[in-house]
Amino acid sequence: MEIDNETRKSRNETLRALLEALDLNAPGERMHAERVAVYAVATGAELGLGEEELLRLRYSALLHDVGKTRLDGSLLSKVGQLTEVELDVLRRHAEYSVKLVESYDFLVPTIPGIRSHHERWNGAGYPDGLKGEEIPTAAQIIGMCEAFDVMMNGAAWKSPTTRDIALEEIEGSAGVEWNPEVVDAFLKVERVIQPVGSD
Repeated sequence: MEIDNETRKSRNETLRALLEALDLNAPGERMHAERVAVYAVATGAELGLGEEELLRLRYSALLHDVGKTRLDGSLLSKVGQLTEVELDVLRRHAEYSVKLVESYDFLVPTIPGIRSHHERWNGAGYPDGLKGEEIPTAAQIIGMCEAFDVMMNGAAWKSPTTRDIALEEIEGSAGVEWNPEVVDAFLKVERVIQPVGSD
Protein backbone atom coordinates (compact mmCIF):
# COMPACT_ATOMS: atom_id res chain seq x y z
CA MET A 1 0.00 0.00 0.00
CA GLU A 2 1.41 3.36 -1.08
CA ILE A 3 1.58 6.07 1.57
CA ASP A 4 1.67 9.78 0.77
CA ASN A 5 4.55 12.06 1.66
CA GLU A 6 2.76 13.70 4.59
CA THR A 7 1.97 10.33 6.16
CA ARG A 8 5.54 9.16 5.62
CA LYS A 9 6.89 12.36 7.18
CA SER A 10 4.59 12.02 10.18
CA ARG A 11 5.59 8.39 10.71
CA ASN A 12 9.28 9.23 10.49
CA GLU A 13 8.82 12.00 13.06
CA THR A 14 7.11 9.52 15.40
CA LEU A 15 9.99 7.06 15.00
CA ARG A 16 12.53 9.83 15.58
CA ALA A 17 10.80 11.01 18.75
CA LEU A 18 10.60 7.48 20.18
CA LEU A 19 14.27 6.83 19.41
CA GLU A 20 15.35 10.17 20.88
CA ALA A 21 13.48 9.36 24.11
CA LEU A 22 15.19 5.96 24.19
CA ASP A 23 18.63 7.47 23.69
CA LEU A 24 18.08 9.99 26.48
CA ASN A 25 17.46 7.18 28.94
CA ALA A 26 19.95 4.74 27.45
CA PRO A 27 22.69 6.56 25.49
CA GLY A 28 23.89 4.60 22.47
CA GLU A 29 20.65 2.67 22.04
CA ARG A 30 19.52 4.74 19.05
CA MET A 31 22.65 3.90 17.05
CA HIS A 32 22.29 0.26 18.11
CA ALA A 33 18.69 0.28 16.84
CA GLU A 34 19.71 1.85 13.53
CA ARG A 35 22.50 -0.67 12.98
CA VAL A 36 20.18 -3.58 13.79
CA ALA A 37 17.61 -2.17 11.34
CA VAL A 38 20.21 -2.04 8.54
CA TYR A 39 21.28 -5.64 9.17
CA ALA A 40 17.69 -6.82 9.54
CA VAL A 41 16.37 -5.26 6.33
CA ALA A 42 19.32 -6.58 4.30
CA THR A 43 18.78 -10.05 5.76
CA GLY A 44 15.03 -9.88 5.13
CA ALA A 45 15.59 -8.83 1.52
CA GLU A 46 17.95 -11.78 1.02
CA LEU A 47 15.22 -14.04 2.42
CA GLY A 48 12.80 -12.68 -0.18
CA LEU A 49 10.51 -10.60 2.02
CA GLY A 50 8.23 -8.19 0.14
CA GLU A 51 8.33 -4.40 0.29
CA GLU A 52 5.65 -4.05 2.98
CA GLU A 53 7.22 -6.82 5.06
CA LEU A 54 10.61 -5.09 4.84
CA LEU A 55 9.14 -1.76 5.92
CA ARG A 56 7.44 -3.46 8.87
CA LEU A 57 10.71 -5.22 9.68
CA ARG A 58 12.57 -1.90 9.63
CA TYR A 59 10.09 -0.32 12.04
CA SER A 60 10.24 -3.38 14.32
CA ALA A 61 14.04 -3.37 14.34
CA LEU A 62 14.24 0.35 15.07
CA LEU A 63 11.84 0.04 18.01
CA HIS A 64 12.74 -3.42 19.38
CA ASP A 65 14.28 -1.93 22.54
CA VAL A 66 12.21 1.25 22.87
CA GLY A 67 10.65 -0.13 26.08
CA LYS A 68 13.99 0.53 27.80
CA THR A 69 12.71 4.10 28.20
CA ARG A 70 10.63 2.66 31.06
CA LEU A 71 13.62 1.13 32.85
CA ASP A 72 16.00 2.78 35.27
CA GLY A 73 18.96 4.17 33.34
CA SER A 74 21.35 2.99 36.05
CA LEU A 75 20.28 -0.61 35.41
CA LEU A 76 20.90 -0.23 31.68
CA SER A 77 24.38 1.21 32.22
CA LYS A 78 25.43 -1.16 35.01
CA VAL A 79 28.83 -2.66 34.29
CA GLY A 80 29.27 -6.36 35.02
CA GLN A 81 26.90 -9.21 35.69
CA LEU A 82 23.29 -8.49 36.62
CA THR A 83 21.49 -10.21 39.50
CA GLU A 84 18.52 -12.47 38.75
CA VAL A 85 16.15 -9.74 40.00
CA GLU A 86 17.80 -7.18 37.72
CA LEU A 87 17.62 -9.60 34.79
CA ASP A 88 13.90 -10.13 35.41
CA VAL A 89 13.36 -6.36 35.29
CA LEU A 90 15.49 -5.97 32.16
CA ARG A 91 13.62 -8.77 30.38
CA ARG A 92 10.39 -6.79 30.66
CA HIS A 93 11.66 -4.29 28.09
CA ALA A 94 10.20 -6.27 25.17
CA GLU A 95 6.73 -6.10 26.70
CA TYR A 96 7.19 -2.42 27.57
CA SER A 97 8.18 -1.82 23.94
CA VAL A 98 4.88 -3.38 22.83
CA LYS A 99 2.91 -1.13 25.19
CA LEU A 100 4.63 1.94 23.76
CA VAL A 101 4.05 1.11 20.09
CA GLU A 102 0.53 -0.31 20.31
CA SER A 103 -0.97 3.18 20.64
CA TYR A 104 0.20 4.02 17.10
CA ASP A 105 -1.98 2.34 14.46
CA PHE A 106 0.79 2.14 11.87
CA LEU A 107 3.09 0.39 14.38
CA VAL A 108 0.64 -2.31 15.52
CA PRO A 109 1.92 -4.72 12.82
CA THR A 110 5.42 -4.44 14.36
CA ILE A 111 4.31 -6.01 17.65
CA PRO A 112 5.15 -9.68 16.88
CA GLY A 113 8.69 -8.78 15.81
CA ILE A 114 9.23 -6.56 18.84
CA ARG A 115 7.67 -8.79 21.50
CA SER A 116 9.49 -11.94 20.41
CA HIS A 117 12.98 -10.70 19.48
CA HIS A 118 14.50 -12.45 22.52
CA GLU A 119 12.93 -15.80 21.70
CA ARG A 120 15.41 -18.47 20.60
CA TRP A 121 15.19 -21.23 17.98
CA ASN A 122 15.63 -23.93 20.68
CA GLY A 123 12.86 -22.47 22.87
CA ALA A 124 15.22 -21.09 25.54
CA GLY A 125 14.27 -17.42 25.02
CA TYR A 126 11.66 -15.08 26.50
CA PRO A 127 8.99 -13.83 27.15
CA ASP A 128 6.89 -16.75 25.83
CA GLY A 129 9.37 -19.60 25.30
CA LEU A 130 8.51 -19.85 21.60
CA LYS A 131 10.46 -22.37 19.55
CA GLY A 132 11.43 -22.75 15.89
CA GLU A 133 8.87 -21.51 13.41
CA GLU A 134 6.59 -20.41 16.26
CA ILE A 135 8.83 -17.34 16.43
CA PRO A 136 7.69 -14.60 14.03
CA THR A 137 10.12 -14.21 11.12
CA ALA A 138 10.79 -10.56 11.96
CA ALA A 139 11.70 -11.53 15.53
CA GLN A 140 14.01 -14.29 14.31
CA ILE A 141 15.86 -11.78 12.14
CA ILE A 142 15.99 -8.97 14.70
CA GLY A 143 17.17 -11.23 17.52
CA MET A 144 20.09 -12.55 15.49
CA CYS A 145 21.05 -9.12 14.12
CA GLU A 146 20.89 -7.62 17.61
CA ALA A 147 23.17 -10.35 18.98
CA PHE A 148 25.69 -9.68 16.21
CA ASP A 149 25.62 -5.92 16.83
CA VAL A 150 26.14 -6.36 20.59
CA MET A 151 29.08 -8.66 19.93
CA MET A 152 30.58 -6.14 17.51
CA ASN A 153 29.96 -2.96 19.50
CA GLY A 154 29.73 -4.18 23.08
CA ALA A 155 27.38 -3.15 25.85
CA ALA A 156 27.72 -2.15 29.50
CA TRP A 157 27.87 -5.85 30.37
CA LYS A 158 29.87 -7.10 27.39
CA SER A 159 33.14 -6.07 25.74
CA PRO A 160 33.15 -5.89 21.95
CA THR A 161 34.76 -8.66 19.97
CA THR A 162 36.17 -8.90 16.46
CA ARG A 163 34.02 -9.31 13.35
CA ASP A 164 35.50 -12.76 12.67
CA ILE A 165 34.67 -14.00 16.18
CA ALA A 166 31.17 -12.49 16.03
CA LEU A 167 30.46 -14.16 12.69
CA GLU A 168 31.83 -17.45 14.00
CA GLU A 169 29.52 -17.26 17.03
CA ILE A 170 26.48 -16.50 14.89
CA GLU A 171 27.28 -19.34 12.50
CA GLY A 172 27.98 -21.71 15.39
CA SER A 173 24.61 -20.93 16.96
CA ALA A 174 22.59 -21.75 13.83
CA GLY A 175 19.98 -24.36 14.71
CA VAL A 176 20.36 -23.60 18.42
CA GLU A 177 19.69 -19.91 18.96
CA TRP A 178 18.93 -18.91 15.37
CA ASN A 179 17.05 -20.20 12.36
CA PRO A 180 19.74 -21.64 10.04
CA GLU A 181 18.06 -20.02 7.00
CA VAL A 182 18.21 -16.60 8.68
CA VAL A 183 21.87 -17.15 9.54
CA ASP A 184 22.66 -18.15 5.94
CA ALA A 185 20.94 -15.05 4.58
CA PHE A 186 22.73 -12.80 7.04
CA LEU A 187 26.14 -14.29 6.23
CA LYS A 188 25.53 -13.64 2.53
CA VAL A 189 24.73 -9.94 3.00
CA GLU A 190 26.85 -8.98 6.02
CA ARG A 191 30.04 -8.47 4.04
CA VAL A 192 28.43 -5.86 1.77
CA ILE A 193 26.53 -3.92 4.44
CA GLN A 194 27.90 -0.46 5.15
CA PRO A 195 27.93 -0.20 8.96
CA VAL A 196 26.18 2.74 10.57
CA GLY A 197 28.73 4.86 12.43
CA SER A 198 29.12 4.68 16.20
CA ASP A 199 28.30 7.59 18.49
